[in-house]
Amino acid sequence: MKEKKNAKYNLEKKRIMFLQFGLIFSFVLVLTAFEYEVPFDEPKDVVLEVLDDMDMLIPITYCEPEKPIEPPKVKKIELLAPLLVDNEEDGIDFEPEDTFGDPNDEVPLTVIEEVPEEFVEETPFAVVEHMPVFNPDKNENYKEGNMDLFKTLQSSVRYPVAAQESCIQGRVFVRFVVTKTGEISDIQITRSVDPLLDNEVIRVLKSLPKFKPGMQRLKPVPVYYSAFVNFKLQ
Repeated sequence: MKEKKNAKYNLEKKRIMFLQFGLIFSFVLVLTAFEYEVPFDEPKDVVLEVLDDMDMLIPITYCEPEKPIEPPKVKKIELLAPLLVDNEEDGIDFEPEDTFGDPNDEVPLTVIEEVPEEFVEETPFAVVEHMPVFNPDKNENYKEGNMDLFKTLQSSVRYPVAAQESCIQGRVFVRFVVTKTGEISDIQITRSVDPLLDNEVIRVLKSLPKFKPGMQRLKPVPVYYSAFVNFKLQ
């Protein structure tokens, strides 16, 4: 058997009433929250400490006026009366001394010795307007002369027998000075391999013909020149 519900206790009919009560309660709760005042204590009296006026005063300084500089005192110089000397009374006549002498006397000749000028060695140039040219009868410019110099050095050197037996080989770099007259001087080995090879290079350089000297501002000047010789065993 199914149980029958009593219509008196059916709450579905009172649903709208419950909804209205809920809305009214929520509105009252929100309104109360807005109207609620938070209690707070009243502020206490603020006591301000008054600073001493004397501490805040800034001392006022005064600049004393500068004293005027007095000019230095100058002593007066008293001039004495000039004394007049009468030469006529003393019988003294002043005659100027003749410093030129008698024009008829012979004047001794003074010989001026010539001091020889000291020879000042010019510092060689590293680069000039016109570089020295090797074998100018055959070569016209520095580039051609440089190639000819390299070939001449390679063909003129003689490989020392002692160096060949010791298997000594390598490049010997040398620097020398081409003087104003085209001669070779001041030969220096800048990169040595062995004294045997270095001496052979120096020997060949001393036997080379003259260069065409380098020119700077249309004047011959000494110029540094560099070269190398390659010693290689076959």
